[in-house]
Amino acid sequence: SVQISNAKLLPQLFFVALVLLLTTCSKNPKCWGEDKEKGIINSLIKIDCEPINGQFTITDDTTYRQTFSSTCSLPSIDFNTYSLLGLYATGGCEVKYIREVTNLNNENKYHYKVTVKECGACKKLAYSYNWVTVPKLPNGWTVSFETEKK
Repeated sequence: SVQISNAKLLPQLFFVALVLLLTTCSKNPKCWGEDKEKGIINSLIKIDCEPINGQFTITDDTTYRQTFSSTCSLPSIDFNTYSLLGLYATGGCEVKYIREVTNLNNENKYHYKVTVKECGACKKLAYSYNWVTVPKLPNGWTVSFETEKK
């Protein structure tokens, strides 16, 4: 019979434990930390109901109310000062979102990019509409949208 000493088995067990640690959802260092907002974003907005998937540029209260069902409880937004942008993004297992809106003066537009950092080996689907307020979109300006997965 073959005997394996504990000293020879220990490095292999350590390696297996390390692999499990780095591929589980919440233990992976890639998942540490919080979601981030960058650029000209004023605030992250939580809305308790969901429109259809897509991208949204909302610049007035009427459009804001029409985008959601009448049963939604919507946070108050001063559309004289801010515009609301939304960009639907999904990821698997544990997800961190990095939201960034940049002002492209030379192109007369804002650019909204959501980077989705996925980690872990589970099959759970995560999603967010990534609602943010930004300084009021100037007349004649547009918004371009981009998602990236890392």
